[in-house]
Amino acid sequence: MDLNNKKKNSQLNHTEPEELDLFYGAIFEHNPDTVFFLNTEGNIEKVNEGFFDIFGYRKEEILSNPTEQFLEESQISLYKKRLYKVCNGDVQQFDTLFVHKNKELLHIDLTLIPANFKGELIGVVGIAKDITEEKKTANKLVDTELKFKSLVEDTFIGVYIIQEGKLIYGNPRLHSLLGTEASTSPIIFLDYVHPDDQAELVSVANQLTEGDVGLDHSFRIINKEGSIIDVEAHSKEICSHNKSTIIGTLQDVTERKKAEELNKYLAYHDSLTELPNRRFFQEKLEEHLIISNVLQQKLAVMYLDLDRFKYINDTLGHFRGDKLLQQISKRLKICLGEKTILARLGGDEFSVIVPDITSEDQVTKLAKTIIEALTDPFFIEGYKLFITTSIGISIYPNVGQDALTLMKNADSALYKSKESGKNTYYIYSPSMNIQTYKTFNLEMGLRHALELNQFEFYYQPKVCAHTFQIIGAEALIRWNHPDWGLVSPGDFIPLAEETGLITEIERWVKFTACAQNKAWQRAGLPAIPISINLSAIRFMENNLADNIIKALEETKLDPKYLDVEITETSVLENEKAVISTLDKLKNIGVRVSLDDFGTGYSSLSYLKRFKGRIDTLKIDRSFIKDLNREDADNSNFITKTIIELAQHLQMKVVAEGVETQEQLQILQSYNCEMIQGYYFSKPVPADKFAQLLQKGKFEISQKSQGEDVNKLSDRDKFIGIKLDFPLFAAMTLVQINGKKVDLGKTNVLIENIGLEGLQFLSDIRLAVHPDIIMEFETNLFGETIKLYGSVVWMHEIKSGTFQYRLEFLEGEKERSNLARVINKLSYT
Repeated sequence: MDLNNKKKNSQLNHTEPEELDLFYGAIFEHNPDTVFFLNTEGNIEKVNEGFFDIFGYRKEEILSNPTEQFLEESQISLYKKRLYKVCNGDVQQFDTLFVHKNKELLHIDLTLIPANFKGELIGVVGIAKDITEEKKTANKLVDTELKFKSLVEDTFIGVYIIQEGKLIYGNPRLHSLLGTEASTSPIIFLDYVHPDDQAELVSVANQLTEGDVGLDHSFRIINKEGSIIDVEAHSKEICSHNKSTIIGTLQDVTERKKAEELNKYLAYHDSLTELPNRRFFQEKLEEHLIISNVLQQKLAVMYLDLDRFKYINDTLGHFRGDKLLQQISKRLKICLGEKTILARLGGDEFSVIVPDITSEDQVTKLAKTIIEALTDPFFIEGYKLFITTSIGISIYPNVGQDALTLMKNADSALYKSKESGKNTYYIYSPSMNIQTYKTFNLEMGLRHALELNQFEFYYQPKVCAHTFQIIGAEALIRWNHPDWGLVSPGDFIPLAEETGLITEIERWVKFTACAQNKAWQRAGLPAIPISINLSAIRFMENNLADNIIKALEETKLDPKYLDVEITETSVLENEKAVISTLDKLKNIGVRVSLDDFGTGYSSLSYLKRFKGRIDTLKIDRSFIKDLNREDADNSNFITKTIIELAQHLQMKVVAEGVETQEQLQILQSYNCEMIQGYYFSKPVPADKFAQLLQKGKFEISQKSQGEDVNKLSDRDKFIGIKLDFPLFAAMTLVQINGKKVDLGKTNVLIENIGLEGLQFLSDIRLAVHPDIIMEFETNLFGETIKLYGSVVWMHEIKSGTFQYRLEFLEGEKERSNLARVINKLSYT
């Protein structure tokens, strides 16, 4: 841009150098502001050091460039208009925006002055002053004033200024709370404070000190209409016009206080029965333990669990179940009285704190009173219902010094009570037996087993009876418990059903089985159906088919490769609901197998009703184990009849529990189609089953005629003295994973004993685990001997009866005594 449109040939070039130096020196060197000089073409020709400091550019980035290059784009038009006026001889001063080299916008107070030399315009002098911080401060002041006015005048919080007890200012919200109007006459603030709170408010005012932080406090207001309002306030003392002044805010919290009281009630009470809940119970127990400790008193914790309530709830529905719980709660409150604390922990579980007890008799008497109180029937909407309860009791300080231990021990005692036949009570003692301890331990761990990824599937192949090809498999869930090793479903599925965790577990079962089968297919392995087991209760749920569809869609598994197994008993007891679910599964394309067939009553007469809905019958292993050629007419008759019946109804047949070649050959002669059992393979982990599936079939030549798969291998054979008659012994668990436990004794039978270990029988399923240490106490030739070791081998002889091999610990103190006794045995 030319600064002088009328005269482009400036006199600047003809100016004497000495005169210009004086000119520049006067303007640039002694000016505290940022100064620059524009030549006649509008380009920056000279700047002082301030330009570099403020705008951050180097000298070579500035010189010979127009000022517009450093302006914010929206400011260029205004700048040019101002510059034009300067060229006509007017000095211009205005605010504009420069762009710092780091892209930050700077507010600049810019003055442009015509530069005349000897009567001619030779350029323009610019003086720039950075006013960015001033602008920010000014904007903040404006914002602050606007915010203050908005907050104070329009806020829902009351604002007050008090001098000498008189309200000299109150915002509209404050006057609204008081029911007053702003007026010139002062208001005595204390007149509107609840009489019971006035002394406290005066005390707060006396505690305030000028310059110190304010105080938070609360009180009640009585407004002009007489309504009581709860308020929370913050007050501070300042000095205004040499007078002590209190300024502050207050807020109406009446509704919040009501909500807090309601929330507190809801947080500590059960909404159904209006009894205190678990949280209330735990806090009260902590309080009473402190009192009992100080006063040296005893205290009892009682856990109540209603027997068979789940059955009533499932049969009659949750609505009637809830009504029953309400009536039970009322009856319990009446029989327990006011000295105890009764709470509902959830479901059908209740708890009681009995403080200041003098003897166990006092507690047992109360337990009997509870049991007797529930003896009379309950009448719910025309139903006459009978309910009983099991009670577990722990006593402070006998069996626990803290709340957690007492509650855990009461829960353990509750299990013992249920094992003892229900409708009774049991007082906890450290001598609880292994099975009770294991059951309790498993339930505690079951709640976290899924999230800790402790479940896995073992797969047992289903084999064609004639080609020995693998044509299917059953997925059997196992629990890798950190203490008890591999836990079978028989040990934890009943617990899962009782605690309500079965739904989550079966969701895992459906998805995992489908996902694993699809993974095998993608790996190029033969496609076969995988069977999963579902509980009877889950099978009756309306959304079962939907859940299965979801699992199939998520894993992209074809429905024909999923087989759902249900027990015969569940079909017989819930025929109508089961038929509806079977039809839904049939429509999806999912196969259905009837498990444990032959164990339910009236099985044959019911079976024809399920023709077309059930694809496969699984003959229960109890019929297979008795198959033999010597007594074929009697022992084999039922199995043969079931196979023929199934084939007549166009159902496939799977024989479970096949363990010998003799059993296999008999089943082949009856045209049984599929075999499942140890004869071909025990259940194996997923990676092992993948190897079996890769081979595709079993070779019969690998097994000798009549080989028994239950026969012990040489490694498992026990070298010792086989006793003519089993020896009675008392067994207990003394250590698990390095942690000592104190449990009662369980009776077992010793079959074989030697210097390295012993072989025994028990009805408890123990873990094969080197870190679980057992103690055995027995009597031989009038001498009591204690032996310690861990289980290294297990075999289930029949359902509920287990054979174990125990290996003694090294360095056993009793070994020398045992050697003498064994020597005696060897000669008898």
